[in-house]
Amino acid sequence: MAYAYQPQQAWHPHPVRTTAPISLHVVAIFQYLGGVLMLGAAALLALAAARIAPAWDLRLGGDTFTTRPEVLTVATYTVIGTAALMGLIAIVLGRKLQNGRNWVRVLLTLLNGLSVLGGVYQGYVQGAPYAATLMSVAFPLLFVILLNTRAARGWCRYRTY
Repeated sequence: MAYAYQPQQAWHPHPVRTTAPISLHVVAIFQYLGGVLMLGAAALLALAAARIAPAWDLRLGGDTFTTRPEVLTVATYTVIGTAALMGLIAIVLGRKLQNGRNWVRVLLTLLNGLSVLGGVYQGYVQGAPYAATLMSVAFPLLFVILLNTRAARGWCRYRTY
């Protein structure tokens, strides 16, 4: 049977939304930025290692850990691979957060909470300058707040806000 009009949708306690709330978009954008910067740093390190490592072979000699070029090259490429992997993980977490995965919201809340605690520890126990402590705590604290808004929790649990 065909209708000349679209039938009314049944009332639903949690209407389905099509996009994440702005609070999650802000956190996801910073995740993307961090991931891209980490991938860029890994690429720059790879370029530097490719240019510098052959020169080490010619100049350095001996058998200690710091003078063996092959050990330095392996360590350098391990750092490069780790930085690239962390960048990719940050990008994937940002995307999963926008898609509404609650486990990512909880994980990022925990990691940012640890970052806040580390900044407070650095400022209070180690006597870091006030401005440095404030800067190291401001963004993670903002992200914890944004990840725990009503809209963010609703989006990650029920795809509503």
